[in-house]
Amino acid sequence: MESAATKAACEKFFPGAMKGHDVDESIFCMLTAEGFTDDNTLYADCSCPDEINHDDPEEDITSLMTKRWGEIFPLAGLAGFPFTGKTGWGAFSAHVPKDGHILVLYAPHVGVDSNGKVGSITRDG
Repeated sequence: MESAATKAACEKFFPGAMKGHDVDESIFCMLTAEGFTDDNTLYADCSCPDEINHDDPEEDITSLMTKRWGEIFPLAGLAGFPFTGKTGWGAFSAHVPKDGHILVLYAPHVGVDSNGKVGSITRDG
């Protein structure tokens, strides 16, 4: 559960930030209006693999988008930067459905601890 200090820091330093389920729903509504479906779209994840980004399958944007769009093609390393280079992008492109779409999520992150300190996170253990 998010502390009051964490929530206040997020509102102060990241105004307009949205929860994962809200982002997922917004993206889904916009893209389906443009003809994107789970059958004609390949989803690529460019988010940092840090465990704090993948610890809540009901809220983490990568989990939600994988459920929504189906197959996931991981492209990222630390900080979410695509690390695959030309060969990786070629491999990714080869998986796109014929006349289909690609959806690339670029999602770097920053921790906010329970005291509201930005750039810090309290880890289990």
